Amino acid sequence: MGRMLYQIEPILEARMWGGTNLIERFHLDTELQNVAEMYCVIAIPDHLDCIVAGKQQPLSEFYHCNPELFQCEKEDMPVRLVIGSSARPLSVQLHPDDEYGLKHSNMRGKHEGELILDGTSEGSMILGHYAKDREEFVHLVQEKNWDKLFRHIKLKKDDYIHIPYNTLHGSESSGVVAAFSTNGDVTYRLYDYDRIDPTTNQPRQLHIEDVCNNVICPCDTIGALDYETVEKDGCRIDLLYDEPGLYTAGRIRTAGGSFQLKEFYFITCIEGSGKIGEMTFGAGMTYFVPCEFGPVVLEGIMDLVFISYKNRGSQKTYG
Repeated sequence: MGRMLYQIEPILEARMWGGTNLIERFHLDTELQNVAEMYCVIAIPDHLDCIVAGKQQPLSEFYHCNPELFQCEKEDMPVRLVIGSSARPLSVQLHPDDEYGLKHSNMRGKHEGELILDGTSEGSMILGHYAKDREEFVHLVQEKNWDKLFRHIKLKKDDYIHIPYNTLHGSESSGVVAAFSTNGDVTYRLYDYDRIDPTTNQPRQLHIEDVCNNVICPCDTIGALDYETVEKDGCRIDLLYDEPGLYTAGRIRTAGGSFQLKEFYFITCIEGSGKIGEMTFGAGMTYFVPCEFGPVVLEGIMDLVFISYKNRGSQKTYG
């Protein structure tokens, strides 16, 4: 296929907790009344599967048909990237590991992290719990003693929150985040503020047994993680998370420079405009960069995020 970049078309999804922030921020052309999630990268057949522009091919199929562009050990596309916006609190939930998700929901689980993108996201989040063991967790759930169970943390712009498999969590504040994760989409809800689903006029489905079976007990999740920032080739690079076998995630702020990874990666513009190589690059756009591509020239003032995957046993450094 030669040396080229591939634009990825996003998928827009409305949710009852969504708003118009993403529509306004990215000037989205949509008939949806709200956009809660813009899936920049996801490849789950018969569920959510981005299209590779120009080829009109689902990303999951593109991955399987072009292994030389990825050189990845995973049978299926391993990563996903979503820009999310909430106008109301999200449910208190967790994402199981792959084994449980595939067995009980026929889909992989999700190990993820979130980068707070703007000031409206400042506020609080439920992250983890105070139960000392599973027995106490189940008791507090049965009693609906949420005040004693839920652990609240404070957030600010540019914080990065790490959410491993089976970690209880839920945003309590409005705002915009970039969510990096493994390529799954199973969510088990524990508590949803007794909201009614407008599509069914019934309370939203909860998955209390699944949560109790999977939640980490005790929970030692602490809050926002420190991350390394480096200046290189005209780019300020925040290395948010880097774990071979899971995903590598980062942020790039530039007024013109170049960037490269040894591995394949997807890169999304979250603010500004310019060019990537010879291609136009604007807010809300995503490109796939094949492995071993070499330096990619970035022109213009842009704020970017990227996600990649390193095979197990790789070094936890830039290529």
